[in-house]
Amino acid sequence: MTQASFSAGALDLEIDQASEAEARSALTSVVDDFFAAWSDAEWQGLAPSLAKTASLQSSQHGEGQGDAEWRRLLAADASALLWLRTSNHATVVGKSGQAVASAYVYGLFGRGQQRLLFGASVVLRFQLHGTNSRWMLTNARINVNWCKGDLTLVGHWRLPPSDAGWELGDEPPVIVSELDSAWASISNALPPNDVTVAVRELYSKYSWAIDQGDIALLTDCYTEDAAGGFAPMGALQGRHAIVGQLKSFRRHWPWMQHFADVVRLELEADGRHARMIVARIIPERPVDAQGYSLYGAHYQIQARREDDGQWRICWTDYRPGWFTATEVPAFEIGVTSA
Repeated sequence: MTQASFSAGALDLEIDQASEAEARSALTSVVDDFFAAWSDAEWQGLAPSLAKTASLQSSQHGEGQGDAEWRRLLAADASALLWLRTSNHATVVGKSGQAVASAYVYGLFGRGQQRLLFGASVVLRFQLHGTNSRWMLTNARINVNWCKGDLTLVGHWRLPPSDAGWELGDEPPVIVSELDSAWASISNALPPNDVTVAVRELYSKYSWAIDQGDIALLTDCYTEDAAGGFAPMGALQGRHAIVGQLKSFRRHWPWMQHFADVVRLELEADGRHARMIVARIIPERPVDAQGYSLYGAHYQIQARREDDGQWRICWTDYRPGWFTATEVPAFEIGVTSA
């Protein structure tokens, strides 16, 4: 981190804008190491970046502190997982040497003919250590939102999540978006140097907000004059109508996660607008018979960079219909089908 200034103590105090891309690259590497440790028990990559007192809090695995406890809590998952995949990544880097990353996870457990599919949300917190310029993972929060299949495969979990939503006697949630999300946790965030990263992560912000029921965060995803098609509600005009309808429509559905990949993204000539096609991942059918990524619907999205430097959705249309990564739909910005 050649552009960062370090304090005389253990922790970095300042990161400037020029260091943002370098920090993001380093954080992405640690995030990848975390998921490799969880899914495949490949701890050798993560161990150097795991703080000695790092805490793990999981709705299904329990709580632990330090390398040995993390390995113990996640070991049973690694031995039974057939695969684990991630999507909807976002990373927010703060000037003071802190960062938070979030992602969606979906995975499949298997033993013989038994199968169990699950979806989860993950938040990872980091601190830049000034003595060796390394980003250290200090906290992980895992909330398993839903699961389908043979529960005997996850006998090591706490009580698996229910589709019924909150019930009397439930434990407090591990992730509270208004307190724990990347966007809530970093007050002095550096904007991404790469504009395409900023636009791509706008969808991650939107999906996190609507899935978590974080209406304030959702409101910040739209421009005042946003419009488009919102199936099954139909065409809507203006942020007030959009957020109001989504708030009324959205219920506490633990199984609702908008897993997705941004499969096409273009910056427009004016420098203030961008367009992207976001493909919805259906965890039950993530690939076709040939192994290509398979999607069950897509969003046509146009985003605008506003005066505060933030990218927000100014037009969107949701369209059902299956396609693969080799047949990505063309742009049809402004054509509302809902």
